[in-house]
Amino acid sequence: MPFDALQDWCSLVERDLDPAAEMLHFLRQEIPDAESVDPWQVEAITSNAQTVALLVCRQAGKSCVLATRGIRELKNGGTTICVAPAERQTREITRKVQAYLRATDLIVERATQTEIETSNGGRFIAVPASGATIRGYTADLLLVDEMAYLSGENGGEDVVVSILPMLKDNGKIFYASTPAGKHNLFAELFLEPKANVHRIKVPGTSIPRLASRVERLREQLSATRFRQEVLCEFLSDGLSYFDLSAIENATSQEAAICPRF
Repeated sequence: MPFDALQDWCSLVERDLDPAAEMLHFLRQEIPDAESVDPWQVEAITSNAQTVALLVCRQAGKSCVLATRGIRELKNGGTTICVAPAERQTREITRKVQAYLRATDLIVERATQTEIETSNGGRFIAVPASGATIRGYTADLLLVDEMAYLSGENGGEDVVVSILPMLKDNGKIFYASTPAGKHNLFAELFLEPKANVHRIKVPGTSIPRLASRVERLREQLSATRFRQEVLCEFLSDGLSYFDLSAIENATSQEAAICPRF
């Protein structure tokens, strides 16, 4: 076997045996100079829990994790349903899955902006989060992106009620989002934790590669927004008109309880 062919074969074996190596290979389809996968991403893609909740700051690679899990299910010939608040988000996650597919030997038989079918029977379907559009499927894997921003007065519960019955008995569901206040179903997963849910919290300050971006946001965002968007804290309803630190400065006789970062 020529050396180049042997090297390619070894790389293929490594990706089959090491989920982190596989995900890094996927990432390099979009970011050629990607050097590594974050530990929290490895924890998420290798989780065996039936319910996984990802509380992740913006631009940390949340959608990369969801796309990787989608690819792994496609390789198994299973069906993945991905739900997101807006159609634009469903197209974006499908585009990412299509990019990652180029790093596999799967044969795509049909692909649209929101659906992918492979020759081994695998399906990836991304739909906007409304009860009318997401009923009628059967899924091995459910992905709920930006769950905290699902529409509805009950904080996304209607959507979850619509999708849970379509999950097979041994299926898995991933809830992922940045925070958007305390009064939604996603917040309850962390503020009122239940058993058998694998919870992963990823503030921006825990990711070294985001250090410069975090500092820029620290300078430009209000304290409340920084705590919500970067530190992944559940604050009020997520939409307060006044900055929380300003309120505390005005009402506390001592230093602000929540100082501006």
